Amino acid sequence: MKRKKGMFARIKDNLRKGSVFRKYFSSTAIVVFGCMVSLGILMMIVTAGKWWDEKVEILTDNTNEIAALINDFSKEDDQYSYEEKEMILKINLEVMSHATNSDYFVTDSSGKIVMCEYNLPSSDVETCNYHKGTIIPEKYMERAKNNGFSDYTTDDVFGLGKFVVAIPLNKSTEYSVVFAVEDAITGLFPYILNIFQTFSISILAVIAICFIVIYFFCRGITTPISEMQEVTAHFAKGEFEHRACEEYSDEYLRSFAKALNKMADELAAEEESQRSFVANVSHELKTPMTSISGFIDGILDGTIPPEKEKEYLTRVSSEVKRLSRMVVSMLNLSKIEVGKLKITPFKYDVSSQIFDTLLLFEKTINEKNIQIRGLDRMSGVNIKADRDLLKQVIFNLFDNAVKFTPENGVITVSAKIDDGKTKVSIKNSGKGISEQERQHIFERFYKTDKSRSYDTKGVGLGLYIVKTIINMHDGEIEVTSVPDEYTCFSFEIPY
Repeated sequence: MKRKKGMFARIKDNLRKGSVFRKYFSSTAIVVFGCMVSLGILMMIVTAGKWWDEKVEILTDNTNEIAALINDFSKEDDQYSYEEKEMILKINLEVMSHATNSDYFVTDSSGKIVMCEYNLPSSDVETCNYHKGTIIPEKYMERAKNNGFSDYTTDDVFGLGKFVVAIPLNKSTEYSVVFAVEDAITGLFPYILNIFQTFSISILAVIAICFIVIYFFCRGITTPISEMQEVTAHFAKGEFEHRACEEYSDEYLRSFAKALNKMADELAAEEESQRSFVANVSHELKTPMTSISGFIDGILDGTIPPEKEKEYLTRVSSEVKRLSRMVVSMLNLSKIEVGKLKITPFKYDVSSQIFDTLLLFEKTINEKNIQIRGLDRMSGVNIKADRDLLKQVIFNLFDNAVKFTPENGVITVSAKIDDGKTKVSIKNSGKGISEQERQHIFERFYKTDKSRSYDTKGVGLGLYIVKTIINMHDGEIEVTSVPDEYTCFSFEIPY
């Protein structure tokens, strides 16, 4: 008994190299993972932009507050002394610098830094080593004095990667511009790192869930494909007894499985037909050859007396003609099956062709005293067909009719144009054909008389070739029969 595989073993088989599941799962997983990574990158870009805008807004608000305070202190009032005003400004600069981890300072009109959290204008000694000797270039001072600005710098004036906000002061003050500078990289990196860590934990959980869902989703799709792949592998080996499951929830998979099974049925039938073809050909060739060999050996070794040699040579001639007809039928069958038999249709009078073909059976008709009816009512009936191929059709139908009509029987022929089609029928009295036999009458090598008492010279290809030729003309052929009364073959071809 085959042991059922465990879950991990099935997963390992599904993920084996080259499997349909692995390709489908990998493609889907890569797409999902790529989407997640793209979403994370986009989210970080958007978040960084938002953080950037908020930082600039905070620096601008704080710088405006300091500028407003300096402008207010420039007004004449006795509430605060000059030293007190300086101290208040210094405290504000210090608090804001420490609160936002930024650098706030004030310059005069020449760009010299005169006030920061470490230094006051009234101080005789410059106590700020950080801003010592720093002069803001004229290009920045001009922009700052006009309307102020907020910018991201990449030069060495304020340092690489810095946010800079500049707010101009009233001209009534002794100062000129308030600056705020913050390191963008130092502030942004921890923020982005924190977002990345939070996002990574969330995204890993989401990806794990997605991969589980994708696994079962892919298995649901690829399992039927894998099963059908195994079935087609059996078909390739000639094992047509295997069938694909048709009970899938997906409509397209059901349709594909049904088409696959239908193909298997047709391939199996074709293979059986090929076997039957070989068997029948072997039998049909063996029988006349055995007879010919026996008759000739009998004449050569004296078993057949001289006075009967002519009789047996006549039989040999008959068997040779039978072999010749068989070979011609085989060649025609081969041409039909490989598509080399082409038709060249044109209009001509089919009634004259029927007369000419019927004359070929004159000797047999006279010997069996068969009465031919319908010829007097048939003349000038045109048909559009390949003359040579249609002659073979009519010959085969007359051959059957004459062969199976008993002595003193009747063959009725008719040809007419009706509803845009030329219809020809050949009806003979006699044994008839049963309903079961009529279902197979046009198959290759099928003979209605298995005992061969009537059809000892037939091959079983005549009616198959007849039907094929009629179909090549876009026509139809049918057979009707009443047992012990008659059999009638009728075909029609578009006019």
